[in-house]
Amino acid sequence: MENGRELKKNVDVFNQNVRANEGYKYTTNAPFSSIVANRRLTEETLAAIPVSSRSVLDIGCGDGSYTAEIKKARPELRIGGFDPASEAIRLAAAKYPDISFYFGNILNEKDLPPEKYDIGILRGVLHHLTDPELAIKNSFLASDNLIIIEPNGNNPILKIIEKVSKYHIEHEERSFSVSRLSRFVRSAGGAVVKIKHVGFVPFFCPAPFAKIIYFFQPFLEKIPLLRHFFAAQIVLTAKKAGAENKL
Repeated sequence: MENGRELKKNVDVFNQNVRANEGYKYTTNAPFSSIVANRRLTEETLAAIPVSSRSVLDIGCGDGSYTAEIKKARPELRIGGFDPASEAIRLAAAKYPDISFYFGNILNEKDLPPEKYDIGILRGVLHHLTDPELAIKNSFLASDNLIIIEPNGNNPILKIIEKVSKYHIEHEERSFSVSRLSRFVRSAGGAVVKIKHVGFVPFFCPAPFAKIIYFFQPFLEKIPLLRHFFAAQIVLTAKKAGAENKL
């Protein structure tokens, strides 16, 4: 790749997931916990896209499942998807022909889609990359306004899971704190607009426990200190420095 920037080995793992499941593990035949965890993220994604938006780019769209959810909820939007996993893009383009999908590496500026979008979404992408700051910088070339969703790096339980979970290890997952994500944004030439902590159901949690957590989730999200340290996800909106805030 340009300037020696290369994708991590886990791109092969994602391609293998698609070939084995005809989609990613957490979108195809997903357990209850993954279904409700992802539903919460889609709710926040849609809530962060202003009604005035005309176009959205899903950066790191994977197999296109979440991109399609946005299109279904907001059919008036022009939507694109962008991902370095060729098998995922192949599947997404076949399943969702009304969405424009592009194969490419967000760490390589030359791979960016040809047109610019009103809103760029980085949902669960940065923690897979060798250079999150560069990913944000290049994302600002594709859109002046970004919605960034990442696992909550303030969560001590998640830090343990990342060390012992086979899935997390294979996919080289790691989480970032709010302060570190904010530094990435500023270093990439952006400004943080808003930060939220949402969701309490882990992606691969046994169903009985997931159902209990899911029942109490709306109440847990209202407790500031608890959500800061134990919420599952961070939702951060950002704009390019000097650009109009459309979020």
